[in-house]
Amino acid sequence: MTLLDDAKVITTANSYKAGTLYSIKPDSGACDLDIARSTTATRVNPAGNIESVAINAPQIDYTDGCGCLWIEPASTNLMLYSEELDNATNWKPGDNVVVTANQTTSPDGTENADVCTVDHTSAQMYQNVSLAANTTYTWSFYAKRGTMTDAKMLVNNRNGDGAYVSRTSYYSQISATGWSRISVTFTTGSNAGDTFFYPIQVPGVLGYMFLWGFQLEVHTADLNKETSYIPTTSAAVSRTASSFIKTGVSGTIGSSEGVYFAEIAYFHNGTSAIDAQSLIGLNDSNNDAIYQIGKWGTSFIAFTRDNAGNNVLFSNSVTVASEAFVKMAIKYKAGDHAYWKDGVEIATSTDATAIPATQDRIISSYKGNSGFWEFYGKIRTLQVYNTALSDAQLTSLTS
Repeated sequence: MTLLDDAKVITTANSYKAGTLYSIKPDSGACDLDIARSTTATRVNPAGNIESVAINAPQIDYTDGCGCLWIEPASTNLMLYSEELDNATNWKPGDNVVVTANQTTSPDGTENADVCTVDHTSAQMYQNVSLAANTTYTWSFYAKRGTMTDAKMLVNNRNGDGAYVSRTSYYSQISATGWSRISVTFTTGSNAGDTFFYPIQVPGVLGYMFLWGFQLEVHTADLNKETSYIPTTSAAVSRTASSFIKTGVSGTIGSSEGVYFAEIAYFHNGTSAIDAQSLIGLNDSNNDAIYQIGKWGTSFIAFTRDNAGNNVLFSNSVTVASEAFVKMAIKYKAGDHAYWKDGVEIATSTDATAIPATQDRIISSYKGNSGFWEFYGKIRTLQVYNTALSDAQLTSLTS
């Protein structure tokens, strides 16, 4: 028998409809994941273009070229007219920057990106946004090269705090041939309030460049980067968090032994005081008989617990590699528990505690329902086995 034969559930970032991500196995639909997100969202499609996805539709994202299920936290884009730099009400071309609308194909595949031409050695353009005090934000936008030989950004508070982001060149981050997403994270001071965001603040540089897709969001503790693009016009726009769950699968999950496997990537901050717990696993509505893998602060974690809430196996000794996909598996069986990552056995336990047959759901959080230590990141595949695999099989599965 092969691992494919042994697996009871195999779910990949593949076919879907609003509210459902289909599992490859079983093909009956009994283990298809229920996706929840009460607003629309965006993704990068297989053609490489940003597109909107419907309410509750999974974000199958191809930013890295390979389809991944993107589970994101809630966020709000505070920057108005995110694609219309010629909107004089909110965007101020300032000194010596001329904006001409809809001059080239943008990251969404349509001709709606603006060209910004600098015709004097002193040039700047900006949008003013009022910020909260002592708050961390992430500002991002898409840039494409033209004839300019440099590009600098500036985030400057006009209410007493001064520059949150000093005049910083991002020219080296821009692809020579396509669009690049520029991103910077900063924390406001005690004054905050009126803050000017300059995507062009370039003394002494003439020429033109293309800009599109501006986003300003309160920094999310679970991520170290911008979230997926949220387009705006005259008002801020919010995207709610995503999650998944599949209940009623106790007949598929092994009652006393099994393996839970996931290939996942996180976008973490690297500071345990900031990073949150972020877990996926198998459990039940009472939070008993838990099998979880994921992130614990800045470390990967795997653990099993019995019905009394006691740890049978608990390991968080491996540092999270931000944005890198890893393959993690947890094996549970009385007297034979193990945690594997990327082909290596990380931890074991010979605890003889019998694991009761209470787990009945696959879920993107710690609690049996949702809302506690939610998983935020990308998933390539999830698999469930109802028998404890051998070391050779676990090596193969996680390599």
